Amino acid sequence: MSGQAGARAGFPAAKNGMVEFAVTAACLAAAVAVCAMIGGSYYTYIVNIVLLAAIGALGLNLLMGTAGQVSIGNAAFLTVGAFTTVWCERSGIPFPFDLGVSMLVCGAFGVLVGLPALRIKGIYLILATMAAHFVALFAAEKYQFAAVGSAGFIVDPVIRGNLVYTQRTWSLVLLGFAVAVALVCTWLQHGRSGRAWRIIRDREDAAPAMGIPVARYKLMAFVISSAIIGLQGSLFAHFSGNVSSESFTLHTAIAALAMILIGGLGSVAGSVIGAAIVTTLPYVTPPLVETIIGSAQANQHAARISLMLYGALIILFIGYAREGVRGWIVALWRMARGAPR
Repeated sequence: MSGQAGARAGFPAAKNGMVEFAVTAACLAAAVAVCAMIGGSYYTYIVNIVLLAAIGALGLNLLMGTAGQVSIGNAAFLTVGAFTTVWCERSGIPFPFDLGVSMLVCGAFGVLVGLPALRIKGIYLILATMAAHFVALFAAEKYQFAAVGSAGFIVDPVIRGNLVYTQRTWSLVLLGFAVAVALVCTWLQHGRSGRAWRIIRDREDAAPAMGIPVARYKLMAFVISSAIIGLQGSLFAHFSGNVSSESFTLHTAIAALAMILIGGLGSVAGSVIGAAIVTTLPYVTPPLVETIIGSAQANQHAARISLMLYGALIILFIGYAREGVRGWIVALWRMARGAPR
């Protein structure tokens, strides 16, 4: 009876999760469609990098928001994914098979990074994942400078044509991957694995008494999250056409962290919302700065102001709105319907 009751209790949550996924996928498809119809290559490019960022944010949110495992090693897995794609191209492994290889390699790297999570947590786990970042970056720099030097690797384009055509085609490809990853994350969050992760996150000491193998589920979270971020890194390599170790800094990891904190922890929609906000902020800030302080200083201060803005947003949402922008949207929707919060 308890199993049947648990299944009945989990059904509404799973249903709500699929509704959230459907709304998120529809919004992404609408953004791509609008850019295809009325936007030029510039706006399509911005949508494309939002889609790329959303893929990585979904993977990181699965690890941190659902499983409760703190990580600042996002850029490390991006680095491994992108450089594995470079290695695959130089070894004759074509697209899209290199995507699978990158995910496998990043999943294996995730096991190595996740092993410390079996014994440590909190600030010590943050330091361990940060160490993984510097290890991956060091290895990437050595490989790059030994092979091609500081200029980085040139990745052959998988989509050929003029700028507008390639950007619009990439928007369809990235939309497909983003929706697929969102669906997988929704299924995991609202299935047996998601329930186990949330118990480990909230009551880790009680999880073994409930028959949950904590070590296995922690490693599973790291492996799946790492594989998804590795997919993002591989797609980034093909999309940008250039891979350099200088592209994967600690700032990249902090930006990914900002995405899920601003958008909303443990939420598919929150991952996409946060990715959209953090990614578009550097593009929105220069016109605003130009309006306020003049065009001569706009580009000079825009990057720093963008960092200040999403730093302030992180503090705001950590301190006063832990459900993020997604939580605000849900609260406003319930108020509009007259439903209790």
